[in-house]
Amino acid sequence: MSTDNIPWPDLPNDLGDGIIVPLRKVYDMNDMWYLDTDQAKPIFEKQSDIIIQNNYKGIVDIGCRHGPVNTILEKKKYNDYDYYGFDTSPEPIEIAKQQWRNNIRINYEVNDWAKLTEVNFNVDCIIFSGVLLYETDHYKMFKDTMSFYNCEHAIIQEPYHTQKHYDTRLVLKTITEDMSQYNFKEEFIIDADIFCGRRLIAHI
Repeated sequence: MSTDNIPWPDLPNDLGDGIIVPLRKVYDMNDMWYLDTDQAKPIFEKQSDIIIQNNYKGIVDIGCRHGPVNTILEKKKYNDYDYYGFDTSPEPIEIAKQQWRNNIRINYEVNDWAKLTEVNFNVDCIIFSGVLLYETDHYKMFKDTMSFYNCEHAIIQEPYHTQKHYDTRLVLKTITEDMSQYNFKEEFIIDADIFCGRRLIAHI
């Protein structure tokens, strides 16, 4: 389904009021199809640009889905890096494993930030892709993760607290009005023409 040619999730016709988005940690790829459209690319382009501009070589991607940032980095001919991405949903991880099965430097796993896994490379950037909002004390989760990987730099991507393309029957869970603890080096608002496409992308 789409609204005025805006990529849109398939919401039930009898959708009631007050449903919180995002709904759950485990999802099917079809549930997030709108994030894989051309209209959504600016979100992942900005993340890849930050990686390239800062020459990050050891990347952990939390909430990676199928790792679209790797596809963009490959197209930009940036491939001299190690990557570990994990997500709570099995289907996107299996898709990613198949796509990158011949690249020993790119690895994916079904996992949760509650049980972080060590990696065999130095981590100089952690991507938090729409995962901090799941935690009430999101800054503690952020600090604990940065400490676990002994990392000083991060890219945070979160849905913004105001949206241009949205369904007012839904309640958007967002933390972008509660991030004063974070010390952003730079921040961007991306207005992608998709459902819930206004995203904060912050670089620490």
